[in-house]
Amino acid sequence: MNSRTLASFPCAFLCGLCLAYAANDGSFKKPDSLLLKDGSLVEGLIVKNTATSVVIQGQMGEETFSKQDIVRIRDEANIGVMFTDIARRGDLPPWRVLANDLRTMDQVQSLVEIPATPVEVGPLRHVPYLSFAINDDMEINIYGDPEDPAGIEIGIYGAKSSNQKLRKSLRSYLAGYLTMRSEIRALYGVSLDGGTQSAGDMRFEVTPLGAPDSYGAWWISCYNIKDMQAAKLDAREYARLTKPAANFRNADGQFSMKGWTKKDIQQSARLEGKGQSAMVIKRGFYRDKQGQFRMIGL
Repeated sequence: MNSRTLASFPCAFLCGLCLAYAANDGSFKKPDSLLLKDGSLVEGLIVKNTATSVVIQGQMGEETFSKQDIVRIRDEANIGVMFTDIARRGDLPPWRVLANDLRTMDQVQSLVEIPATPVEVGPLRHVPYLSFAINDDMEINIYGDPEDPAGIEIGIYGAKSSNQKLRKSLRSYLAGYLTMRSEIRALYGVSLDGGTQSAGDMRFEVTPLGAPDSYGAWWISCYNIKDMQAAKLDAREYARLTKPAANFRNADGQFSMKGWTKKDIQQSARLEGKGQSAMVIKRGFYRDKQGQFRMIGL
């Protein structure tokens, strides 16, 4: 991603936000479908259709299917239909808003859901999350209930992690989702070199590269302290959700399409160079506000 073009992130986001929040129908619709060779029907919103594969977005996640496994594609998406709820004061938007807004930006060449890796230190410890790789050097993670997130973080890997212009653009991007002046003031009160600020139950944090919970990147995050605590799993529950990447295979020894694929794993910056013994979170679970253990899936 080019830091020069990222300067347009805030304006591009605000335009998309106005369109998304114009919808007053909060229900999730499934305008498209894939009929697979095994006879199963997958419904959702097709967000990418290439010569070799199709990416379809369901209510709680995205999945990529090879054209070789598809018998028929029904693509009837109405670009005027938005898949979101109206944002309430103090709340963060559903994961689909975050993913779809990023995907519409010209400077985002690639947005791919990747395996979430275990978080064992810091305020986000033991909270399941959805993870997306942005281009080759960024990542966005959405914590807790994907439909009503407890928190969002965006990270920069590699040489661009110290780029102040890029950092400011990502801060402006997050600010576009906030609905209260006190929250925006707190976000801009955090040093881009590291620190925290709070506004009510919302906490804003910059985690510098090299911090114990940085996992090799620079991060900017916002999360609701109470919601994050409610979404946290105990050590035994969390351990049940993690397994080596190599274990995501079916009876024939192939990587399972129902779990993480080998390509998914290879696109994760956190897993780079760690091999198939690296631990990842099963796709995918979270704890809702009522304390129920739920599965993320199509």
